[in-house]
Amino acid sequence: MLVIGLTGLIGSGKTTVANLFAQLGAKIIDTDVIAHQLTAKNGAALALISAEFGQDILDSSGELNRARLRELVFSDELQRERLEQLLHPLIFAAVQQEMLAVNNASYIMLVVPLLFRSPKYLALTQRNIFVDCDYPQLVQRLAVRSNLTQVQIDAILAQQVSRVEQLALADDIIENNGETQSLTAAVKCLHQKYLLLR
Repeated sequence: MLVIGLTGLIGSGKTTVANLFAQLGAKIIDTDVIAHQLTAKNGAALALISAEFGQDILDSSGELNRARLRELVFSDELQRERLEQLLHPLIFAAVQQEMLAVNNASYIMLVVPLLFRSPKYLALTQRNIFVDCDYPQLVQRLAVRSNLTQVQIDAILAQQVSRVEQLALADDIIENNGETQSLTAAVKCLHQKYLLLR
C-alpha cells in the first residue's frame, strides 16, 4: 500500500491537514497520538519514564506531568536523548502494528514531526509532505493552543529540522496559514495525485 509521510514544524497544522486527508479515505497513523497513548496513565511507557526520570515527573494523580517533562527535555540535550531512547522504539513498533492492520484505505499517511531526521520512517514512505506555515502564525497558534511563550516556541523550533531544509527535502508542500478553502483545495489536489500513484 502507498505510504505518504506528513511532517511540519510544531504549530504548522499537521493534525488539521491529516484530518482532511482522513475525510478523503486515507488511514492516518500519527506518532504524536501514539506517544500520547504510550505515556497516558497505565500506558506502556509511563513506568519506564518514571523509573528513568523519577516519580516527580508524575503529578499527584499518577499522570505524566507533560509540562514538567517538556521543560526538562528541551533544556537538556542529554535528557531529551534519554527520553527518545525509551519512547522511539515503542512508538515505531506501534506504527508497524497499525500499518499491518490497515485495510480498506486509499493509502496510509504517517504523521511524524521529525520525519526528515528519522531514517526508519523515511524507509516506509514513498512520498513526503511538508506542511508550511509562516512564523507569526506558528507563534500565535502555539500561544493559544499550548500556552507557550515565544522563548519556549523558539527553543522547540531549534530542536527541529529547519524550515528551509524541510522545504528542500519534501516531495510535496502544503501551505497552511489559516485559509480553510485553499487548504482543503490543496489537500484534495494531492489526494487525487496519490490515488493515481497507488
